Amino acid sequence: MPLIRFPFLVLSVLCLMWTGVVGGQRLDMKVLGNYRQIEIPFDTENDFIVIPILLNNLIPLRFIVDTGAENTVLLDRTMTDLLEVNYMRTFQVRGSDLTEMLTAHLATGVNMRLADRLLARNRTILVLEENYFNFERITGTTIHGILGADFLMRFIVEFDFRRKVLILHDPSKFRLTRAFIEVPADFIRNRPYLYIDVGVLSGQSTRRKLLMDTGAGLSLLMHTYPDSNHIDLPQQTIPTYIASGLGGTLEGSVGRSRLVSMANREMNDVVTYFQEVDSINAGFVQQREGILGNQILRRFRIVVDYVNHKVYLRPEGGRWKRKFRFDRSGLNILAGGNNLRSFTISNVVPGSPADEAGIQVRDRIRAVNGVPVALLSLESIIRKLQRRPGKRIRMRVYRAGRLYDLEFRLRDLI
Repeated sequence: MPLIRFPFLVLSVLCLMWTGVVGGQRLDMKVLGNYRQIEIPFDTENDFIVIPILLNNLIPLRFIVDTGAENTVLLDRTMTDLLEVNYMRTFQVRGSDLTEMLTAHLATGVNMRLADRLLARNRTILVLEENYFNFERITGTTIHGILGADFLMRFIVEFDFRRKVLILHDPSKFRLTRAFIEVPADFIRNRPYLYIDVGVLSGQSTRRKLLMDTGAGLSLLMHTYPDSNHIDLPQQTIPTYIASGLGGTLEGSVGRSRLVSMANREMNDVVTYFQEVDSINAGFVQQREGILGNQILRRFRIVVDYVNHKVYLRPEGGRWKRKFRFDRSGLNILAGGNNLRSFTISNVVPGSPADEAGIQVRDRIRAVNGVPVALLSLESIIRKLQRRPGKRIRMRVYRAGRLYDLEFRLRDLI
């Protein structure tokens, strides 16, 4: 079996980094109707872009649109087994701990219908042996797959976050308006890398090479290297889980960068995650210095020209000025159970308000500010924990057969 490396990043966010295994396939696509451009509505779930896809005209699924993923991926082979899809090859997958071996398959002859606007026929996609990701626990919603660059690369792709529409343009007919600003970019294996000015420690910025990743629900992730003489970290950071998934968990820290400048706009106090990359993984990240995610990207209207390898941004009104919010409780929470309405504490930051209140890892949340969890979503709980400093949070938790009513007040952690 061929061997590929297949690590990825998640926080209550996700960034995907795939080594390519699907190459040169023919994109046999049919537009369903008489449209000059193909508009596909999307939902935003915990800052992920989610679209409906009908697999082989039978099974409705939900995929994340991911410019940072090289391949289109189905997260569990159960669906393709039901459809008796042909598997061309089987791959061994190396987990994020670089030791555990997992399995994936290359499936052929797959049809995908997007929002009754586009039919992609006879596709080749990557199918995981089982759902190693557990997206549901992280996003609080059902996710079945990832729509990657192998699908998007035929088009000029426009992301309209204000209208929540993904627009696929015919490259021969597309005309760019003057309001868009070209951002310096490279494309590596059909993934866009932007050159963005970032000032982590001060208002003086340096140019960084960042993967533009719509599969990342974060704002900004920066790589640090243990053998470097200069560690580019802000003074105030807290430890956090950055990566969790295929065979391992990676940890790092989170703080704020003083300045991020792009498309003639300057954003301040940007929430930034810092991941230490060792010499083994340095080659895999292809000399990039980090990842640019949706919490920044959604402040702009974006055009990705896959044909000419160009990226254009247009600031969306005053959205680019909005403050970057971050958790003020010290809690990481995972969803599970029926309808993803069971919420478990997965991490507590030492010395945080939640820690001081006595909340512990593996506690199950029963209510927040008097509202039972049956009426809440993971996203709504996270938003409550990002409210203004001083806001009182009352949380009922279940632990070892007993209920505890605990209380704390939110405060800035970074």
